[in-house]
Amino acid sequence: MMVRTCLVYLLLALAASHAAAQAASRDDADLLPLLQGEFALQEGASLDAAKSYVEAARASKDPALAERALQVALLADDIDAAKAALRRWRQLAPDAPGLLPAQARLALKQGDRRDALKHLGELLQRPDGWRAAIPALAANARLPITVDVLGELVRGDRLPDQLEAWFAFGGLALRLEQAELGAELARRAIERFPNEPRAWLWQAENAQRRGDADAARTAVAKALTLGPMDPPTRLAAAAQLDALGDPAGAAAALAQGEQDDATLAGRAAYLSRAEDGGAIQALYDDIAARTDAPSPARLYLLGQLAELLKLPERALEWYGRVPGDVQRDQAQLRIAVLLDQKGLHEDAVARLNELQASDSEYGDVVRDAYLLEAELALQRNQPADALDAYGRGLGIFEGDPDLLYARALAYEKLDRIDDAEYDLRQLIEEDPDNADFLNALGYTLADRTDRHEEALALIQRALELQPDAPAIIDSMGWVLHRLGRNEEALPHLRRAFELQRDAEVAAHLGEVLWALGQKDEARSIWRLGQEIDPDNRALKQSLGKLQS
Repeated sequence: MMVRTCLVYLLLALAASHAAAQAASRDDADLLPLLQGEFALQEGASLDAAKSYVEAARASKDPALAERALQVALLADDIDAAKAALRRWRQLAPDAPGLLPAQARLALKQGDRRDALKHLGELLQRPDGWRAAIPALAANARLPITVDVLGELVRGDRLPDQLEAWFAFGGLALRLEQAELGAELARRAIERFPNEPRAWLWQAENAQRRGDADAARTAVAKALTLGPMDPPTRLAAAAQLDALGDPAGAAAALAQGEQDDATLAGRAAYLSRAEDGGAIQALYDDIAARTDAPSPARLYLLGQLAELLKLPERALEWYGRVPGDVQRDQAQLRIAVLLDQKGLHEDAVARLNELQASDSEYGDVVRDAYLLEAELALQRNQPADALDAYGRGLGIFEGDPDLLYARALAYEKLDRIDDAEYDLRQLIEEDPDNADFLNALGYTLADRTDRHEEALALIQRALELQPDAPAIIDSMGWVLHRLGRNEEALPHLRRAFELQRDAEVAAHLGEVLWALGQKDEARSIWRLGQEIDPDNRALKQSLGKLQS
């Protein structure tokens, strides 16, 4: 409904512009149907608008008006008006390039499979005609005939010899929720384009989607044998490998061929994930040695690599060389972190205050300066300073969700539960389908109050929105535990810990295991939690209860 409303008002704007331009050359009788159509659109009376537009098109010699009449009629699902508008458009502009996709769209709306295939087939024979065929099909995405026609185009080998077209049709298949047809397109693509790495990467993506990791690895490996890839394709191959749990392989894939800022940054990220210090050192040395005229992004990357290598002084030097750009402002944030780590807290805050007071055009970075100032204050156990930073930030970025969310979490840690709830409810009021906000409030109520049923409802809603999010799965297990439903809680907490080895999840899982009498496993889980983060508050609280 929202999409249709937007389209209607877009058409109204176009028609109004057209009417203004043509008003001087029309008499009142010719202009009246167009004005009636405009007013009908404004009132949401799409059927009346379609009839008025068609009447206006019949009285006009302007093919653009006939085309708009057809668009309005199609939006109104008025087949007779659409046919009349199409006839008028064909009379006025028989060679208009938009006629054929319009005919295809009308045929689909009528349920005429034969004509739809005919018009779409002709479109696909035109150079780049697929670019018009896709919207014609997408406009009728809810009609069963569209799936049937798309399948026939694929299985009838009607798609052009352009891989980009195949990608577009694959995307349409997913939009139509036809995963099997999308997979078939990917399979056929490697037959049609066997020497195209992107086709094999598409096959890998589909294999991953259906859970076949071995097939995905084979497809990526094949892609990597097909000669040099441009940087975007190598980035795609690396992303596939990383998703398969091979960050070192992802970095190796990016190391092949021409290097740019994106591939170098990707290599650094994957090597960090692989915890390969030697390779990180080699990458750092290589970039530093050949950085004669470095870009801001390259200097910023060198600073990040120096941090990974625990070379804070070198990192400060690289960040200090980043020239004016968004990277410079981001570099100032990292400089503040490094200064704080050196014990120069006042210098760190001064650096952040300078950025906060700047006229930087990058508002997100300025906002982040307030977030970072508060985070550093909390790390130094200075909650008043943290809340002051959040307050100053919200004074400038009123209602900013990141600042409000961070402040709510800080309030919770400071046992100011009412204040935390107030901020979280503000966020949910503005964004009621945000799973993170729902989960944060639900978990807070579950953990810090006795309003467990209310917490359960919030967490259930969050889990519906993000069913595979470890933090939300953990919250579900925890609220069930707080309700005394430990048998139900256990599978949620086991799954959360499998998805994310987190000390807080370990604390919760251990408590439920202990409550169920599985004390040896509980102790084992808590030991794992201590290895992950011995200072975790929830873990300390769990162990403290047992020792008391």
